Amino acid sequence: MSNKLLRTFLNEPIPTYIDRGEGIYLYTKDGKKLLDTTGGFTSHAILGWSNKRIIEAMKRQLDKITHIDYKVYSDENRDKLAELLLSRAEHKLNRVYFAGNSGGEACEAAMKLSYQYHYDLGKKEKTWFISRYQSYHGSSTDALAVGDRPNLDFYKPLFPKNRAKISEHNQYRYKEENESLEDYSKRCAKELEDKILQIGPEKVCAFIGETVMGGLIGNVPPVPNHWKDIREVCDKYDVHLILDEVFCGTGTSGKIYCCDWDGVTPDFLFMGKTLAAGYTPISIVLTNDKIEKVFKEGQGRVQHSTTHQGHSLAVVAALETQRIIHTDEILNHVCKMGELLRNRINHELSSHPFFMNVRGRGLRDSVEYKCPNQNEFGIKLTQIMKDEHNILIDGKWHRVCFSPALNIKEEELNLVLDCFIKTFKKVAENWPVS
Repeated sequence: MSNKLLRTFLNEPIPTYIDRGEGIYLYTKDGKKLLDTTGGFTSHAILGWSNKRIIEAMKRQLDKITHIDYKVYSDENRDKLAELLLSRAEHKLNRVYFAGNSGGEACEAAMKLSYQYHYDLGKKEKTWFISRYQSYHGSSTDALAVGDRPNLDFYKPLFPKNRAKISEHNQYRYKEENESLEDYSKRCAKELEDKILQIGPEKVCAFIGETVMGGLIGNVPPVPNHWKDIREVCDKYDVHLILDEVFCGTGTSGKIYCCDWDGVTPDFLFMGKTLAAGYTPISIVLTNDKIEKVFKEGQGRVQHSTTHQGHSLAVVAALETQRIIHTDEILNHVCKMGELLRNRINHELSSHPFFMNVRGRGLRDSVEYKCPNQNEFGIKLTQIMKDEHNILIDGKWHRVCFSPALNIKEEELNLVLDCFIKTFKKVAENWPVS
């Protein structure tokens, strides 16, 4: 135990030490075996731990070279990964750019590529980015500025000034009682249009949004045609659409790209944490040949770069990860397990006074509850699931998020649901209602 480490939560006990991971289980130093439904808490471990295929591929690459610069040298595995990532795409993006390590880096890369496109066309005033409240895009300054983390508001003096936000897209909170889903979608798109007009279309570079509102608000899918309505507004005012699929991409929704459920093609789409399933850090931005053509005829190069973009070892880990995920077997399993989770929770808890809804896509799902002291209720659920059932869940604020490995077995998921439903009812039974 080191007292030299600067830990995140300075006034809390030292976190549990982990000895190893196998499949969807974590083994602690003190001998516990924990079934993890959080994907390593940050939802990155979408194939669990100690996957032999991925590890063996990484070992083979270690015998060759760990990394070669993205700008100066070619790596055939980058080409293979780009081809694979586009092989099941239903959208029309056709260029893969390796951004760096994290989703936050990819967010900033997408923003810079968007601005460079407008700049190279002579539209240098397009410096504004619009995003949504209750979104999260990373912790570097520009990514943080387009996200919404109230606990980090003290950083605001460091933020660029040309950033704006519109309301979160959440039918469960903001759709009016007599409003249709179609009308709610149109109203959300109108809010974006009004914000663009308020700033001035000639000044707005791009709109950034999570395809599914992610971990902060709890896995809220868009209403039908929402992204098509947003796309229409962006096209009308020459504003790029940037989609964040760091949390909900690479098969976690049941499709490789979550936006393919919505039938929309953004101008940029970025991915990170799930790309190599946590075996290595790596992130990418997808765009199209139209963007590339403007760069070619403008400054002749992409002006963004990072030291470890297209990291050769990370690319191999991502390539083997995606070979596993890019199969009907996995994607169909994700859809089936997601339906099982949502259907069972609805069936068992829909009449419970604390239950509000369960929602999500694939194996990105959340249960929202209503009760006094919501955050404490979620923390209590999490504690009992761990202490009494050896199962890790992510319960806090107003929701419990489930983001297990995509290859979780049906019997394992049913065990989780049995214990969660039982625990929900047990904690609620003695919860103070006033």
